[in-house]
Amino acid sequence: MLFTNAIRYNVFGVLFQISKSRMSTFVSKINRLTGKMEWDFREEDYDYKQEIARSAYADMLHDTERNQLYYKGLEIAISRVREQGRSVHVLDIGTGTGLLSMMAARLGADTVHACEAFKPMADCALKIIQQNGFSDKIKLIPKRSTDLTVGEGLDLPHRCNILVTEVFDTELIGEGGIGTFNHAHRELLEDDCIVVPSVSNMYVQLVTSDLVKRWNQVPDISVKGSRVTSPSEISNCGGAPSLHDLQLDQLPTDTFTVLTQPTQVFRFDFTGKSPLPCDNTSVIECSMLDTGNIDGIFMWWDLEMDPDAKVILSCAPRWSHPTPNNMQWRDHWMQAIYYPYSRLTVSKGEIIKIISKHDEYSLWFDVARESVKDICPEERPICGCMSHITYGRSRMAMLTDTHRNNVYIQTLEKNVTSDTVCLCISDGSLLPLIAARLGCKHIYTVEPNHMCNRTIRDFIKCNQLEDRITVLDKNMEELNLNDLSHKIDLIIGEPVFQSSVLPWDNMCFWYLAQHVIKSSSNQIKILPGKMTIYGCGVNYSDLWKIRADVDVCEGFNLQEFDKIIQMSSLEVDETIEPQPLWEYPCTASGQPVEILSIDFTQNVDQISSINKTMAVNIVGTQPCNGVALWVEFTFEDNLRISTGPTQPIRIGDKIIWDYNCKQGVHLFYNNRKLSTTSENTEIEVYVNFVPSKGDLDFRFHPKW
Repeated sequence: MLFTNAIRYNVFGVLFQISKSRMSTFVSKINRLTGKMEWDFREEDYDYKQEIARSAYADMLHDTERNQLYYKGLEIAISRVREQGRSVHVLDIGTGTGLLSMMAARLGADTVHACEAFKPMADCALKIIQQNGFSDKIKLIPKRSTDLTVGEGLDLPHRCNILVTEVFDTELIGEGGIGTFNHAHRELLEDDCIVVPSVSNMYVQLVTSDLVKRWNQVPDISVKGSRVTSPSEISNCGGAPSLHDLQLDQLPTDTFTVLTQPTQVFRFDFTGKSPLPCDNTSVIECSMLDTGNIDGIFMWWDLEMDPDAKVILSCAPRWSHPTPNNMQWRDHWMQAIYYPYSRLTVSKGEIIKIISKHDEYSLWFDVARESVKDICPEERPICGCMSHITYGRSRMAMLTDTHRNNVYIQTLEKNVTSDTVCLCISDGSLLPLIAARLGCKHIYTVEPNHMCNRTIRDFIKCNQLEDRITVLDKNMEELNLNDLSHKIDLIIGEPVFQSSVLPWDNMCFWYLAQHVIKSSSNQIKILPGKMTIYGCGVNYSDLWKIRADVDVCEGFNLQEFDKIIQMSSLEVDETIEPQPLWEYPCTASGQPVEILSIDFTQNVDQISSINKTMAVNIVGTQPCNGVALWVEFTFEDNLRISTGPTQPIRIGDKIIWDYNCKQGVHLFYNNRKLSTTSENTEIEVYVNFVPSKGDLDFRFHPKW
């Protein structure tokens, strides 16, 4: 629905002013608290602004090592061409802010041509190039490199003899680098050109780890002398085809045991001596360093920034990094875990084959003892059981988290008898099976999502509980308890929902449970009965870089870039964003404070708006550049599930976070400048909660 005239339009009681000069639209979105679809108002360029605000450009520009090594690689390349008595003509593919092009111009390139397909960034780069005085040296072309033309009067007057580009992601080739390099050599570059970087080497390392295994498998759950068994389809499936990207360096070394040395499996030569293959296979034999199951395959890569491989940019984790005491934090290039399709238990000293494959955009891996034929699929495989697609990595691990399951088991033991009829409200939850194993008379579980529905039915069939558990396909709005064969005594949830993004979005359980209760004439107990939001002032070690101003980078003024990021962020960013904080260390600047508590036994419609201001205290001279938030669900007085710290918080110490949950992160504006105080101070946290609308808003005001 598009509007071009100045009108007012009322949707769900909300008035909007529509400007004449800008086209706007209403879009449907799900309210993550209530679970209902609503209309939201969007400016025409909302998607552009969101892409700019969420881009990784700023993170890259704070990557000092990356910037300096690209600079060094360009310096070597330009010197080499000069020594040959030739003019220097540089092509920069995907220039972004124009940084690499300006480096080339400052180093004396005769011509620099930069292409950037994302128009808002191309416009920004043009301004930055002008402000830094390089308009006469750099020609910016707002096109994809594959659309560039070469010849007199065209995009490039002639082929270039130096290519500089950064078209890499965590998987190295996921941004289409293979096609980009091959096309550039075929159409845009001289035969004897120099490429920065010249080569990438990819490494893998086999590990055994209970934690890593839980991200890809659902083992059986022990329930008081009985078991909830995982279907064989899940146990034997290799898992989702996508990589599991994460800050591998933050994985404690005592949570895994390496089975091999880091092993090079691919070498990608970007110099054009031969085309990069769009599909390739590598088979490497390795001797096992220890005994155990091969649960995961760690992967990372490095870049050779010069033709002689003297300048190396490594993305290796600390235990394999060439300079572990001088590592660069980066979020744009992390490491990854892949999961083998063959389940092997190996012995120390045994020789195992690592099979590595890639197509034009993705990677996959397997292991084998003997023949590799038919072990690792020729084409990128898919999840056969569909459960690995239904459940995300952290959700899969959450299903078999011992602490969580012990809380559920103890809660159900206290509240379930052979006469109890239970209704489970959570997406893809194994609670119904646990309740059945504990003797519950009958369990209904609401699974309107097709993928969750299929997976839970597989679990029920595997455990032969079809007569005890009924899967309801209806949405909660369509559910009437009077239509069920049994009267519900207990509503229980983990609660976890696929639509949830922030920890408190799982408050959706409250809305759904209260909706069901309205149609019941008997007393129904709700568990969990309460949700509490906590907040703590923290000092993020590196995470602040993703939102901090760049200002000046390697001597170039990038303030124009800061402006468009700030403007886009103000319009589209939420005050709080989700992050798995176990990957992003922070220290406590004060003790946690209760921000908001919701009683799930109360009727949603009977609670008026909640407006309150809480003080999050900062102790002494502790640095603080943001707030971390999480929730705790209370089942019984001493039975709670937290999405936050797993150990008591100590001021000034690193906070240990749950591996299976994301927390809420608020970063103060321009967090590059850490705030310190000479005496105890505070952060005011303003909360506005309107239960009837499902609106929950936070505002943060540092008092220094």
